Parts: sequence; structure tokens; C-alpha cells
Amino acid sequence: MSAWRGVDEFLAVVATGSFTAAADQLGVSKSFISKIVGELEARVGTQLIVRTTRRLSLTAAGEIFYERCQAMREDIADLERSMAQFQSHPVGRLRVGLSDIFGSDFMSALLAEFSAHHPEIAIEVIAYLRESELVAESFDVMVRYGRLENSSLRARLFGYLSYCLCASPDYVAEHGWPTSPEDLARHNCLADLSGQFHFNGGVQTRVSGKWTSNSGIALRWAARRGLGLAHLPISVIRTDLVDGSIVAMADDWTFHDKEVRVVFSPGILPAATRAFIDFLTSRISRTLIRPWMTDILRPGGA
Repeated sequence: MSAWRGVDEFLAVVATGSFTAAADQLGVSKSFISKIVGELEARVGTQLIVRTTRRLSLTAAGEIFYERCQAMREDIADLERSMAQFQSHPVGRLRVGLSDIFGSDFMSALLAEFSAHHPEIAIEVIAYLRESELVAESFDVMVRYGRLENSSLRARLFGYLSYCLCASPDYVAEHGWPTSPEDLARHNCLADLSGQFHFNGGVQTRVSGKWTSNSGIALRWAARRGLGLAHLPISVIRTDLVDGSIVAMADDWTFHDKEVRVVFSPGILPAATRAFIDFLTSRISRTLIRPWMTDILRPGGA
């Protein structure tokens, strides 16, 4: 049984001064009001209302109970009003889950831009090295890449994580570019721990080299120093492409475009979460990004 059962009826009796008026106000019968207030008195273990043929009056216990219940109802109304602000405009905390490859630089820059436009939102960014470490229950939103597994979560596409074959100008001058996925066998490749490069159309090639890492940033620095040929997200090396410290192939077969989605739980979303989702889907072009798109690759471009 609810602890609040009978309280609204009790408050209505006190406010209107009679069981009949309280019944009319609440749209129920007088007998129902009398029964449920009686149950309330039995539950709290004391008489709250003195009933006479002429008038009703509160006992000493009833006065205390009335004041406390009235205060609690006002507190609940205040709480509901304060909760409404989370739906009316973006306020509160936004906890965002990222994985390292896309979250270290590019997504962090976008989050900082979003925060500058919404100073009432406290941003908490958690970045992991692997997407598998992202647990939906821990975040308001997550950024996911590629095809999503069957899930009860909701998702909106907002862009692509596009990989390209890249290296330093010195490496290319000495070794040239590969002519096909099979030609990668003659190159020292800078790969993640899987030892594979993936390309559009489901093509995947096993590669070998003297440098491996589970961090896109580490592979980027190895490529800058001329240690080999890498297959990295354009978002990770965009500043290097602009300043020429890394160059990229332009052949269609060299790219791998993974869909990027913002993922969130079903149900009513707070305004802060809605604002961030709308920001991503409007700020980021769904055009496939390529290394020669200089304006988009510059810092601040999207």
C-alpha cells in the first residue's frame, strides 16, 4: 500500500471543511472519502479529524500531520517544476562516452564548441581505448562506429570515420605508394594490434611491420617520423595533412568509411541530451571526407 494513500483526500477534507465538499472536489463519493480517511487514521495509529454533526476539526496530531503533508506536497510540486527545466532548456550534466580513435582530438574539439554555446551544461567526457568498454548505462550519449549490433538503444547517424592510406613525404619518396591491397606486402605497415587494414567493400588485408599500437595517435606519430605506411582516420591526421607532414593516397580503393552514430537510451530525453544530438547532426556534414578537402580539414572545420 502506498504511504501517500489517503493523504490527498485528507488534505481536501481539511481545505474544503467537509467530507461532502472534498468528495465533490475530487469527483468521488462521500462514503469513499470517509472510508479512505478512516484507513489513513488507522494506518498512522491516531485520530486526525474530529467529526461532529456541525463541523470538522483537527486533533493536535491532525494539525501536525496536515502541516507536514501540505509541506511535502508543496515540495513535490517544487521538485516537478525543477525537473521540468531539464526538458524546457539545456541544463544539468551531460556524460559522453567516446573511444580513443575518434575521441582524442576531433570529438573533443566538437564537445568544447558545444560547451561554449551551452554554459549551463556540465560536460563529462570519458574516453576508452576500445568501444567494447563503453557501457550504455554509464552515459547519456555514446559515439559508436560502423555497423551497430541489435540493441534496444536508439542511434542517429551524424557522419563518417574515414580511413586513408598515409605516410610521411620522405617515406613516399623512398618507397612509393602501393598499387593494390596485395602490394601492401612490400611495405613496412604501421598497424593496430589486429595486423590488418580494412577497405571499403569488405576488403581486408593482413599487413606486417615493425610498429604496432592500439592508439591512433601513436600510429600517427610513427607515420610523421617516416617509419612506415599507416591506415588512419582522416580526423586523426587532419592537421598533418594540412601542414604537409603527412600525405595521403587519393585512389578510391584506399579508403574505409565507417558510419558514426550518436547512441542514446530510449525514452524521454533531457533537453541537454537533445541539444547535443541536434548539434552533432547539424554541425557535421555527412559528406565522405577526403584528404584533399583542405577547408574542412583545418582546425575548427567540420
